[in-house]
Amino acid sequence: MNNIILSSVLLLLSFQTLASDGVAVVGKGNGLPTRDGGGHEIVFNVKNATDPLVYLVIHYNEKLILKDSAVAVSKGKYVFKGANRYDDGLYSLVSHDKKLYLNFILDRNQHFEYNLDTTGNVDNFSVKNSPENTEMLRFQRKTAAAQKSASQWSAKRKEFEEQGNTDSAEHYKAKLTALNEEMMAFIDDFILKNPDYLFTKMQKSYKEIQVPKFLKEDGSPDYQQQAAYYRLHYWDNFDLGDGRFIYIPSFDPKLNDYFLKLLYHQESDTINKYIDIFLKKTEADTFMYRYCVDWLSYKFETSKIIGHDAVFYHIAKNNQLQGKCYWLDEDVIAKYRKRVKRLEPVLIGKVAPELIIPDTTMSEDMRRWHSSYNIDKPYTILWFYDPDCPTCKKEAKKLCQVYDSLEMLGKRNFEVYGIANDSDIERWKRYVRENKYPWIQVGGNKGNIDYLEYFNIYEMGNPAMFILNKRHEIILNKRIEMSNIPQFLEEYERIEENKNKEKQ
Repeated sequence: MNNIILSSVLLLLSFQTLASDGVAVVGKGNGLPTRDGGGHEIVFNVKNATDPLVYLVIHYNEKLILKDSAVAVSKGKYVFKGANRYDDGLYSLVSHDKKLYLNFILDRNQHFEYNLDTTGNVDNFSVKNSPENTEMLRFQRKTAAAQKSASQWSAKRKEFEEQGNTDSAEHYKAKLTALNEEMMAFIDDFILKNPDYLFTKMQKSYKEIQVPKFLKEDGSPDYQQQAAYYRLHYWDNFDLGDGRFIYIPSFDPKLNDYFLKLLYHQESDTINKYIDIFLKKTEADTFMYRYCVDWLSYKFETSKIIGHDAVFYHIAKNNQLQGKCYWLDEDVIAKYRKRVKRLEPVLIGKVAPELIIPDTTMSEDMRRWHSSYNIDKPYTILWFYDPDCPTCKKEAKKLCQVYDSLEMLGKRNFEVYGIANDSDIERWKRYVRENKYPWIQVGGNKGNIDYLEYFNIYEMGNPAMFILNKRHEIILNKRIEMSNIPQFLEEYERIEENKNKEKQ
């Protein structure tokens, strides 16, 4: 109980932290999207300040971006004035030597005056002509007082516990509990009375989602249903139709927790489902929608996780290629279109076409052609390589070790269909003769289809690996550690078995 609503006193505590450690300011925010409208004149009277100039920074993407600066017009007085409005958001006033003076909100009204000092004691602060910052200051004073009391009472409780004085320890425990309840009621009332303020929405975003206690028929907890509820209601306390959320510090950590932790290792279909739900909520604000589409596209396009290419494909196909992303020019859209086209055939779950390619007996009158469908094992590994590629040579040796060890144990459940990407037939033949790998060896850039184009080898490069199941569906479309192949296939079979049980 001694950490009274810590998320709610974030702004207060951030002063104490940053005032000692300094503020890391990342470049000037000229590249940030901006909104049009009105001018601004903001006066800061900083008692005892001697800075020749101060900085105005905005919270963006878990960083502080330099937005503007102002020189002292007199001792401790700094005026930010201009014909254009700043973006609405959470801002900080930073000293010349990068110490934090103040966190405040810029909203619809950008003509106000703020009185403060260099100590960070909010009891000495005041603001004129800014209702939202007035309310924010009231909130900070309340949480500062609560934090001070909580710290004192927590110390007393610990002291009495160490003395064995249980009655006194319980007394201070009860005071902490009552203080916590008082603060929760204060925050709920604050949110209720000021629903449209950005600071209010920020405080609401810190509130945890309350998950119902779903039960199974036998009365035991239904954790799957609880998890599904949490995923679906995760954003209930965020106004995703308000683009100002981009400029508050709680937004990006929540994005990371939701998409890069909570959903990150789910199947692509599940991730896509929740991405669609999420993006639908952002469409009310084009500024928010743009930020989220760009963020998601980048995270999943650059991810190394198996199956995330299908998530990127889904995002691009349903957003960038649907004319929704007005900020992208035709050249960029064309690149998305090309990328989506190349990804589509090789996504996990797609049926790979039959490959019919000749082996090293390449005389015109006697060619032996091998079908990738004519495999007597449950799984087929399509192994694309270049005989002259050092990485290909190293990885092929590792693959052979796995192949031979499983063969000796009688547990080899896959065949390798090795496809050489080499137009130099003699070099390829020499490679096959020297290495004597036990699997099917085909290549020579001949075949029933342009397999290098189909499997996107021109873009992916060599070596490349795909694993197909007995229905010729792609179950892996990127290279993994060769030693992990048996474990991957075991895990795949376990997942398939669970899916079949759920269907039944």
